[in-house]
Amino acid sequence: MESSAVSSSPPDPGTPANVHQLLPLLFLDVDGVLNPYAWDGPRPGAFADFSLHEARGFQLRLSPAMGARLARLPTEIRWATTWSDTIDRDVAPFVGLPSGLQVAARVPGEVAEALTNWKFAQVRRIVEEEQRPFVWLDDDALDWPDAHGTTPRRWAAGLELPNFCYAPDPCCGLTEHDLAAIERWLSELGAPC
Repeated sequence: MESSAVSSSPPDPGTPANVHQLLPLLFLDVDGVLNPYAWDGPRPGAFADFSLHEARGFQLRLSPAMGARLARLPTEIRWATTWSDTIDRDVAPFVGLPSGLQVAARVPGEVAEALTNWKFAQVRRIVEEEQRPFVWLDDDALDWPDAHGTTPRRWAAGLELPNFCYAPDPCCGLTEHDLAAIERWLSELGAPC
């Protein structure tokens, strides 16, 4: 499925500078999404080209085919991961995503009640500022409540902005079937998939 708007490459000189303002956002986690850290063997629909890479003392299982498929989505990818400080070195090149993608990173000095709450705070801030439809892919942060008891999934369900929040199975990561569902959602939204 070819896309006329590619999330991972800069616009060509003939493309308006605000092209990304028109694209939905895609908030992308690494562990459990790109890296099936609980891998227990191949599953139907799982990507077949995973290879192992070591980074920061961890084994990462990454799929270039998955990254290529994500790159073709008509979205603007933003990292939302604990790997944000080394993403361009440790993850992006092994999944075929470009370096230099924006990062929804933890704010230095900001204290989070739980390990993943900082993602919720950052994604909420970005969505409220930019008012764009979004996809959020994270294996666990979507169900961790903030200090007020609100989960990202419940917050997103209450928005008027279209959104697609999905938690892949960390045993296989994002699958072909998952990406097909995201492509259908984007197509229904009117994005050129």
